[in-house]
Amino acid sequence: MRKLIVFAVIAALAACSPQTGNKDLAKLHAKRDSLQKVQFDIEKQLNNIDAEIAEADSSVNPNDLKLIKQIAAQKNRIVGIESAIKKIENQMTAREEKNLISVAVKDIQPEVFNHYIITYGEVEAKNYANISPEMNGRIEKIFVKEGQRVKKGDLLVTLNTDAVDKQIKGTKSSLELATTTFEKQNNLWEQGIGSEIEYLTSKNTKEGLEAQLEGLIAQKEMSQIIAPFSGIVDKIFPKEGEIASPGFPVIEFVNLSKLTITTDVSEAFVGKIKKGQVVELTFSSLPDIKINTPIVRVSKVITSVSRTFEIEMEIDNKGEIIKPNMVSTIKINDYTSNNAFIIPSLAIRKDITGDYVYTVNKKGQELIVGKKYVTTELSYAENTMIADGLDKGDQVIVKGFHLVSAGIPVNVVK
Repeated sequence: MRKLIVFAVIAALAACSPQTGNKDLAKLHAKRDSLQKVQFDIEKQLNNIDAEIAEADSSVNPNDLKLIKQIAAQKNRIVGIESAIKKIENQMTAREEKNLISVAVKDIQPEVFNHYIITYGEVEAKNYANISPEMNGRIEKIFVKEGQRVKKGDLLVTLNTDAVDKQIKGTKSSLELATTTFEKQNNLWEQGIGSEIEYLTSKNTKEGLEAQLEGLIAQKEMSQIIAPFSGIVDKIFPKEGEIASPGFPVIEFVNLSKLTITTDVSEAFVGKIKKGQVVELTFSSLPDIKINTPIVRVSKVITSVSRTFEIEMEIDNKGEIIKPNMVSTIKINDYTSNNAFIIPSLAIRKDITGDYVYTVNKKGQELIVGKKYVTTELSYAENTMIADGLDKGDQVIVKGFHLVSAGIPVNVVK
């Protein structure tokens, strides 16, 4: 009867406790130890109460009272021994459980898998030029400074034009005389006076000087460096008074509002990359910037040496943060599955039969390691897509797989 009371009290205590549900093993052990302690404490208290009742009962003779107290003391000693035995048993159980290899598993469920081609491209300004004059000459005046913004058509640099100016002045003077002579000769010709050869000679002289003057003016214009587009004067190479020549840059000129990124892609992906396909651009030196932009050009030619083809992207450079000659990492999504089984690539093992993974299967109260051969497909980053061999709900070991083998019991942890 007393045992029933003890168990009833313990059951009541257990019922008052929160449900264990999916609590881990350590919490269950702690709860068991706590309830066992309560059980032994109650038994001792009941034994002591029996002795106190006998002592308070006047009908119990002294000899019987002495025996009852001895019995209560012996019962408490037995309870103490039982408590010590339980502790040892619990320690043995805990040691056995600790000896199990701990593993972590992934519950296999359909999920989205994206595969990317990773390549690297160099940033270039869409409008960029190293500007040089169209003729030789000494630099007379530089009208801009490095870092200055200018508009298309603004005058940047002029060369010395003294010699050309003198030729223009002389040609203008000769042209004035030739024009006057031609006008008079033309009047006489219209009146039928004079010879045709005189008329044609004066006309030819005038037109020749006009053409010569136009050439000299054009030559003078060639001594000026004009901004070919709106942008920034990034670098001025020579100084005023130095000689400038065609083909030798005087000004490095750039517009940073529009940039292009080009990269070479292996011919293996020629059927997977198309114009208009959106790619992701990142920059190692600007980790906070991520740009999604379409491909604007796909080369139609495979380079014979590298077996690659070129693609090009254009971006708006707001704030002009991105600079020419930076390296961009380009992610091109060439495959997407919305219903894929994905596991960490490292969890895939290999033997003479093929690729396999370890799984955890419940048998009775134990968790036993199983082995499943799988067929893999694409891999990206640290994950691999499984084409065949796994089922929805499989528990694939993703940590501790190198410590286990098929058929052994394990302890699953989060």
